[in-house]
Order: sequence, then structure tokens, then C-alpha cells
Amino acid sequence: MRKRTFAGWTGRECVRTVRELRWAGAIAYLAALAVGLLVAFVVHLLFGGQGRFGWEGFNAVGVAEGAAFVLSFTFSLWVAKRAVRVPCTTLLTAGLVAPPSAGRVARSLPTIEQVESFEGRLAVLVENDEPQGVLGLEDRMVPWEQAPVVPADVAVSELSALFWKSPVVFVEDRGRLVGVITRESFFQIMGFGRLA
Repeated sequence: MRKRTFAGWTGRECVRTVRELRWAGAIAYLAALAVGLLVAFVVHLLFGGQGRFGWEGFNAVGVAEGAAFVLSFTFSLWVAKRAVRVPCTTLLTAGLVAPPSAGRVARSLPTIEQVESFEGRLAVLVENDEPQGVLGLEDRMVPWEQAPVVPADVAVSELSALFWKSPVVFVEDRGRLVGVITRESFFQIMGFGRLA
């Protein structure tokens, strides 16, 4: 794979796959759960094990234990979200729900073999089935090495930094062009709706 130089972005080190996001969400959730249970257990021990907060009834000590768990668990989730940078749904479901991959979201894009056949829309210039450049992104042809290209297994939520610099992101899988994701479709997928 050729090295990318798009606006200071040099490739894969900036983005994570869906699998990596799932693992990060699961580990962060379990760590926050462990912290919450540990704090609740310490409060339980401090009050001599007299707390009841469940099916058999409850008392003030039990309510304090429950409040300690909820507060420490919530704070730990907040710290974990900031530390591992995963979407809220991925964190709160312990990795069961994750954003789709770029390969699933990308829509097909026309490829051309000669610049003369360019009709003014976005297209990729190919030579021997290998992308050479992008037409329609700027006034000139953008070389493929400078275009915003990500692997197909990258999570869509990881692409926001690229959309600050470019209206489209190209998706490739092992050197083969899969398609393109536009800024508008990215915002719709991420729940921002249509932009006026």
C-alpha cells in the first residue's frame, strides 16, 4: 500500500476498525463496572455490611451503597469514554453495537481510463485497474497518493477528521477502489441529519 500524505494524514494510525472499537467499548465498560462495584463494596464494608437495597427491602445504608455505585459507575464511564474515544452506543452496550465499516457505507464511484472522457462529476482515473488520481474534487487532478483514502474495514465514526478537510473520503480494499463516502451521507449516518 502506498503512503498517504493527505493534509498531514499519513494513513492507518489515525483510524480504528469496527473490531477495535468493539473491543475498546467492551473493555472500557467492564472497567467502569468493576470500579463501580469496588466503590460500592468499599461503602458496604465501611457501614459494616448492614446495607439492604434489593428484593428484601431497603434502608438508608443500602441507598448510600446504591448511590455510590451509580455515581462511581457513571463517572468511570465518562472517564473511559474520553480515554478510549468510542461512540456512546458502543460504550453503553459494551461493544455489542458499533458503527458500520466504511466498506459497507461507501457507494460506487465511476472510474475512467482517459481524462478526455471526464464529464465534470467526481470520478477516479485508473490505469491497469490501479487508481491514479481523482477528477472533480478540485480544479486539477488530485494524485491518488494525496486523496483522502481509507481501508474498507475502518469504522465510519473514525472519519470525522478527514471530513473537516475534504467533502469526500474514498474507500479501498487491498488496492481496489470500493467507493466513496460523501460528507452529507457521513452526517446522516452519524445522526446529524441533513445539512442545509
